[in-house]
Amino acid sequence: FHGQHKGGKDDSPSCTSCHTSDLTKPGKSRAGKEIAPMAASVNPKRFTDTADVDKWLKRNCNDVLGRDCTTTEKGDVLTYLLGL
Repeated sequence: FHGQHKGGKDDSPSCTSCHTSDLTKPGKSRAGKEIAPMAASVNPKRFTDTADVDKWLKRNCNDVLGRDCTTTEKGDVLTYLLGL
């Protein structure tokens, strides 16, 4: 989540490019739209809609990695975020 990656969009080399390093705080999209905190501890409804989670993982994996995330990568990210 915090690591820098190549293959995706130049202006989003990591998830923190938009979501910031403090995941208990709001982030900001490249278009300037506020993104609600990612940490489940401050945003308990964040990961309750599976269709929404799937949509955003697909989009964000492509933006950051330039490809779809594997099932394992998705699970790792969700496990990390749900633990915050």
